Amino acid sequence: MPKYLQQRYRVWYAVLDIPKDVRPKLGGKPRFVQSLKTESLSEAEILVLPLIAEWKALIQEARGQTTPSSADLVAKALHWRDELRRAQDDQHEHSVLASIVDGELWKLNETDPKAAKIAAKISDGQSYPLDRDIDAWLAPQAVEQKTKDMKRADARRFVARFKLSHEVTRQALQNWVHHLQVSDELSTATVSRIISACRGYWEYLHVMGHIEGQETLFDRVTPKKATKTKAAMHSTRLPFAPSDLPKLLLGALDNDDLPLAQLIWMGMWTGCRIEELCSLKVEHVAKDHFTVVDSKTSAGLRKVPIHPRLAPVMRHLCTASTDGYVLSCLTFNKYADRSNAIGKRFGRLKAKLGFSERHVFHSLRRSLATELENMGVPENVSADIVGHDKPTMTYGLYSGGNRLEVLREALSRVNYKIPLEIERRLVG
Repeated sequence: MPKYLQQRYRVWYAVLDIPKDVRPKLGGKPRFVQSLKTESLSEAEILVLPLIAEWKALIQEARGQTTPSSADLVAKALHWRDELRRAQDDQHEHSVLASIVDGELWKLNETDPKAAKIAAKISDGQSYPLDRDIDAWLAPQAVEQKTKDMKRADARRFVARFKLSHEVTRQALQNWVHHLQVSDELSTATVSRIISACRGYWEYLHVMGHIEGQETLFDRVTPKKATKTKAAMHSTRLPFAPSDLPKLLLGALDNDDLPLAQLIWMGMWTGCRIEELCSLKVEHVAKDHFTVVDSKTSAGLRKVPIHPRLAPVMRHLCTASTDGYVLSCLTFNKYADRSNAIGKRFGRLKAKLGFSERHVFHSLRRSLATELENMGVPENVSADIVGHDKPTMTYGLYSGGNRLEVLREALSRVNYKIPLEIERRLVG
C-alpha cells in the first residue's frame, strides 16, 4: 500500500498519524484522515501530497516550530537580495544596503541563529526557496493537464525534501533516490519520471536567474533501469484466452451493462486501446473501416478494418448515437477522458469473474495480437492493425503502411467462435 494512502470501499483516503506529543493541541485525535474522493490510485498519489504537507505544517506549528523558509523570512530575504542586485553597479549604494542588511541579520541572529543563517544565504544569492516557482514553471508548458498535474506532484515531492537550493547536492539527490526506491517502494520507472520532472524545474530556476553554477547537478542521478526480475516478469499483462471472452461478455450483459459489453466486443475485434475506442466519433466510421484520430502514439493514428463479426454492432452503435460518439453517453473525467469510468467498471467485472491483476482491458489487445500471430499474419501487418511502431528501418521509416485490403484480409482470419446469441444481445 502506498505511503499515506488507505483504500476504503474502493475510495482512496489520505492518512497521517499524529505524534503523541501534539495530539492534545490537535483535538486529541490519533491521526489525520480525509477522503480524496477518487477510486484511481494514480490520481490519489497526486492529490495526497499537498494534504500531507499541510498536515505536517500543522504538526510543526503545534510544536512551536517554524521552518527556516517561513513566508515572512523568505520574502524579506528575497527583497534584500533583489535590492543588492539592483545596486550592484553603484558601489556606494550597494555598500549602504549591505550594511543595512547586515544589521538586520545581526538582530535576527540574536533571536534565531538558524533563521539568520538561512536569510543570509538567500539575500547573498547562495540559496533560493524552492517552493515558490512551481506554478510559474508549469504555466507555459503545452502538455495535457494530467501530465502537468503529475509534474506538479513530482516537483512538490522534491521541495518537500529540499526546502532551499543550497541543500541540493548530488549526494543528497542520490540519497533521496535511494529513499524513494527503498522506503517509498517506488519503481525505477516512477523514480526516473520524478527525477526528470525535478531536473526540468531545476533548469527553469537556472534560466530565471534564481540559481547559479549548478546546472549539471542532476547528471548521473537517475537510477539505472534494473534487469527484469522474476517478480517483474510475473506482473506482465496477460492476454485473455479465446475461451475467456464469452465469460467477459456474458458477465457484462448479465450485469445489465450493455455499453461495457459493446466496448469489450469492439476491443477484441480491433485491438484498439480503450481510450481510442471511447473517443471514436461516428464521423470517423466508414462502411468497412474506421479512423483512429486520437491515440497516445503516432503509430496509433491509423485506419482499422471492421471485422465482419463487428460490423453489425458498429452499424447499430453509429445509428443509435445521441452525442456523436460511437459509444454514447460516456462521462468525461477532469482530464476530458471518456474511458475512465467505464474502464473502472471493466476492472470490477474482471475481478468479480476471477481474473488476476495481470488481466486488464489492454489484454484484449494482446489477445488479438496473439490470434494474428497464430494465424501466420506477418508482424508488420499486425503492427499496422493494432497501431504499433515497426522496429525495422525499411518498414518503420520508409513504408507508408499496408493497404487497407491487406489489413482487412489479415483481420478476417481471426475467429473467436463466440456464440451468435451473445452477438444478438449486443444490438439490443
